[in-house]
Amino acid sequence: MRWRAVAVAAAFVVAGCSGFTAADRPETVTPAPVPAEPTGPAAVPGLTNDSVASADTLARAHRRALYQRSYTLTLQWTVGARDGRTRLAVESERRYHYRSEQRGGGYSDRTFVDGAVRYDRYRRPLGMKFVRGQSVPAHDRFGHVTGRLVRSFLPAGPAAVESHPDGYELVVRRAPDGFERVDRYVVRAVVAPSGLVRSFVVSYRNTERNATADHRFRYTDLGTTTVERPAWVRERWPDETRRGTATTTPYDSG
Repeated sequence: MRWRAVAVAAAFVVAGCSGFTAADRPETVTPAPVPAEPTGPAAVPGLTNDSVASADTLARAHRRALYQRSYTLTLQWTVGARDGRTRLAVESERRYHYRSEQRGGGYSDRTFVDGAVRYDRYRRPLGMKFVRGQSVPAHDRFGHVTGRLVRSFLPAGPAAVESHPDGYELVVRRAPDGFERVDRYVVRAVVAPSGLVRSFVVSYRNTERNATADHRFRYTDLGTTTVERPAWVRERWPDETRRGTATTTPYDSG
């Protein structure tokens, strides 16, 4: 018994001197698989390869892609017998020209921004009104406009998604939840990999009024848009010595 005890103790000491016991041996760890980066349409924020996952996510990415970028935006709408058109040319956050027309009512708006100064001209049935005041950056004033259309008219769910020279083209033939008394609902959009919605068209028919509606926008001249001082600004404010002050004139006839 005494020799057996000594032998066991010696074996324990030798094992301890080896530096490792069974419990001390390093385990072989198999790394967890790294998910593959999404490719194709699934790499676009808010989209998958065959659906719209979130119009809100896409709209946020769209707005980020426009920030501090020059572009020309054309927006048109038709609802029944009424229609309008807007054109916005942005050279920089503090230099842009906005034009909006509503046919049939004699309404039009113009805004030109140059640095800290904003020039406005409003045409109404009573005449024209001119205003000169402080400017607002283009992104703060207009950055939400087209994103709001995407949020309002693009439903989440299955979509036909195909490759396009500018990214991906998607088609949805289903109205968002909450749209009632409509049929022939179709959305067509071209989306860049960054999430920028290059073009967007939604059309449908209101079955209660038997009236069609169409809303569309398109971005062109991305990164190359320049803006010249409009003739109406040069004519109304030939003297720039009052730059930065705000003035308003009453409606002028004609």
